[in-house]
Amino acid sequence: MKFDNFEILRDELYSALKIDDLRFVEIESKKRVLPGQVKALKKFIANSKKTRHIKTTYFFDQFLDTPKMDLFRLGASLRLRFKKGGDRVYLQYKGPGFLEDTLLFRSEFSTRSLKGMAREESHHDVIHFTRTSIHQILKKYADKGMIRTMKRHLGPRILSQISSAPIISQYQKDKYSVDLGKAFLEPSVDRVSAFYITRNGPYPLSTFYEYENEIKAEGNSLAAKLSRINSLLKFDRKVVKKFRLKTEKLDKYHRCASIFFSARGR
Repeated sequence: MKFDNFEILRDELYSALKIDDLRFVEIESKKRVLPGQVKALKKFIANSKKTRHIKTTYFFDQFLDTPKMDLFRLGASLRLRFKKGGDRVYLQYKGPGFLEDTLLFRSEFSTRSLKGMAREESHHDVIHFTRTSIHQILKKYADKGMIRTMKRHLGPRILSQISSAPIISQYQKDKYSVDLGKAFLEPSVDRVSAFYITRNGPYPLSTFYEYENEIKAEGNSLAAKLSRINSLLKFDRKVVKKFRLKTEKLDKYHRCASIFFSARGR
């Protein structure tokens, strides 16, 4: 894929991602980080040119799927994201994507902040939403483009069967910003602790670190994002050369879930 030809790339993204509005294309890179590298990596990023530390934030996701893990198998993910101790909750969908030159291209949609989604006070600390179906959440809080894309990617049958929430991930994210004029980079260093939810409580899957770098632009302009792809790749090359980081091909849901399902021989 040629990043310098906007018309060709735009057509390829429409075809590959099957979305109507390319403002909802996410472009990011992901690398695996060893625990012993974290402190030095954060310092290296913070001291990079035109870079500032935005914040350290904590939140958690509960990934949703069908009982047969259809979203997992299709390469998509759907999650409830809980921020500010659960005061702000969003439903986020990421469609199947593809890797090109270490960059992950995929669609990303989010609802408005949901109401009435609270953590259950119980021994297993699981999010329950039995009184509110995914259909009801989408109808009330999602825009038409998000609903249309999910129906196109998943189909009505799978959408109607989303009733399981097997994976919870807790995050610590150190987020940075690199000013590039029309757009900006948002590198981060993440600590992720993943749990598989059983009837007896959470089963620890893994704790791992990741380096991410995403292109952001005002109004989510695809043209602005594409114009800064080479800047992202250049920034990443410096990080990779310094710390010898390996590309992570899986998103967080598939990395977390694959640990459990691979162990079970699925």
